[in-house]
Amino acid sequence: MPQAGANQRVFGKSDEESFEGKVVIIKVGEKDLVNKHAFKFWRRVIERVNQEKAKAVLFEIDTPGGLAFDTAELIMVQMQKLEVPSYSFVNQKALSAGALVASGTDVIYMHPVSAIGAAALVSGNGAEIDEVMRAKIESAFDAFVRTVAESKGHNADVLRAMMFRDEKFKFGKIKVGKGDLLSLTGTEATSMFKGKPLLAKGTVKSIEELLEKEGLGDVETILAEPSGMEKFAYWATAMSAVLILVGIGGAYLEMKTPGFGLGGGISLLAFALFFFGNYAAGNMAGYGLMVLFIIGVVLVAVEFFVLPGMFVPGVIGGILVLTSLFLAMVDEFAFEDNKVRGWSSSDAWDFIQGPSLALLIGLTGAMVLIAVMMKFLPNVPLFNRLVMSKELANGAAMAKNSASQGERVGLSGKATTDLRPAGKGEFDGKILDVTAATGFISSGQDIVITAEDGMRILVELRESI
Repeated sequence: MPQAGANQRVFGKSDEESFEGKVVIIKVGEKDLVNKHAFKFWRRVIERVNQEKAKAVLFEIDTPGGLAFDTAELIMVQMQKLEVPSYSFVNQKALSAGALVASGTDVIYMHPVSAIGAAALVSGNGAEIDEVMRAKIESAFDAFVRTVAESKGHNADVLRAMMFRDEKFKFGKIKVGKGDLLSLTGTEATSMFKGKPLLAKGTVKSIEELLEKEGLGDVETILAEPSGMEKFAYWATAMSAVLILVGIGGAYLEMKTPGFGLGGGISLLAFALFFFGNYAAGNMAGYGLMVLFIIGVVLVAVEFFVLPGMFVPGVIGGILVLTSLFLAMVDEFAFEDNKVRGWSSSDAWDFIQGPSLALLIGLTGAMVLIAVMMKFLPNVPLFNRLVMSKELANGAAMAKNSASQGERVGLSGKATTDLRPAGKGEFDGKILDVTAATGFISSGQDIVITAEDGMRILVELRESI
């Protein structure tokens, strides 16, 4: 995104038409206000509107509502940054959070058959909020509404009547009893109250008619739409759990096959898409976290292949990998705008809920995938010549060619490193990764393979057999 400093994002604007001198139309549709990616996109559009010197912005609204705090951030922070006139066209409903978006514009127009209002606060699952928490949240939103209404010249009490049920309101012939919420039709929203329209300036049947009334009929319009890179980034973030699953599964496959091959390529591609997608979408993924992730992977590799059984490198590496994956999915913009959201708000859990769930799903799915590969992969003709671990029966022959796949149980050799319990052993001139079934075996001692379980080769001291 075109922001200054460390927050600058690479979205590739080369394929985007300039906003200069145009009316930029932003559609707020049925599900947009429950889509966090939409808020990030609108943030970028508003920045482009100012940077590219657009003529005006028009929000076309047709939504039942959405996320309260994200909408508050939009109208309190982002829309307040607009340096050009802003309009909203309620076509045909602006309910709940949609009414707040409309209130964040300079001028509101209604479709003749439309409705605006019913903006009471509810929890994310639609349930009622407990009394104490509701009091805190409503107090904050009362301040939000009054601030926005004052800045845009709207009647704050009209907006408050849409949100709060503990007061009575009267706007001419329109009355709102205690316990009720205000919803206005197009005609009611444009009715006169104390010498000015109650909420909306007028009714129009189309955007073209609205622009004509505002003297913008001859100005070119442009619909703000996500770029191809943004669409990819949002897809990648939505698929973060799957990318983690595939990345870990590919890494396991690579560990079980000689040389660098298919598994390593799959793993690299999955994690590259994961980090780049989350970075481009405005999450905390960046070069720092990618380096942290690579360091973690290197430490895990050291544990498995260089210093088996040392435990410490593997633990530290695992922590670095998991931490970098988690932080990469955290919304960076949410932290930047914490003054609007409030760290103590009931929605603070949103900072970590999504990343935590995605990481949990990814790790759980990876464990299931690995278990499936352990069971079935060695028997797949395409891979059974590559996979080094295969479950064998005890007592396999110790012929000269016994080091070949499928005949290693019973094969004698020598530990070439200390087994703590994992390490390496030499069998018929070949070095294998092995694990001591008895817990510890010193380097140089004679050992014998007793079992393979798909994950490891178990050995014991030869003299103990």
